[in-house]
Amino acid sequence: MEVSRPGKSPATSDGVPAGAGEPSRVLAGLVGVFILAAVLLIWVDDALPYLEFSEMAYGRFWDRFGLLLAHLIGGSLALFIGPFQLWSGLVQRRMRLHRWAGRLYVAGVALAALSAFPLSLHTQSWTFGVALSVGGVIWIVTTAAAVLAVLQRKFVAHREWMVRSYIMTLAFVSFRLLLEVPAIERLGSEAEVSTTFGWLSWVGPLLAYEFIRQTRHDRLLQRMP
Repeated sequence: MEVSRPGKSPATSDGVPAGAGEPSRVLAGLVGVFILAAVLLIWVDDALPYLEFSEMAYGRFWDRFGLLLAHLIGGSLALFIGPFQLWSGLVQRRMRLHRWAGRLYVAGVALAALSAFPLSLHTQSWTFGVALSVGGVIWIVTTAAAVLAVLQRKFVAHREWMVRSYIMTLAFVSFRLLLEVPAIERLGSEAEVSTTFGWLSWVGPLLAYEFIRQTRHDRLLQRMP
């Protein structure tokens, strides 16, 4: 068993100093509340209407409403379970529930992402469909990496991949929030705006997270003697 030496931060099973990549719990809680509020707002506005099983509600997706319904159910599971997963993993509480909720989260991502691929073939522009398809691939990859990391007991890596996975889950919310800005709608045609912000809704947050994570990691290493 490795014993940490005085004056040095103990290492985790990943070989990373303990505490690396873990944000302030208070800040994490505040961010979580904000995210849940945004998720609920967008979900009520954009997903809830599809609970009315009618051609008027589903529009051009009526002939494939089963795929859209599967996408909505899986996405909703992931959206609402994600914040609990990140919080419970961060504070190391209710870990049995954390594991079961994690299984539901992975199932929700799988259902939502896999049903998104055929739906992306029926978007109003093929460029927007490409953005959705690539996002779906990244969503599956980040979630699978989180599962693989926890199976290998690499808990720091697991948390980091879970954050990336939930950023992809939130891409739908980010996209809808961006389109609520009136100035964005005037930037170009519907196809141009949808495609551009279909990419930015997840590329931007992922880059921001990687920058913050690496900056925090570098600072922790600099503090070590």
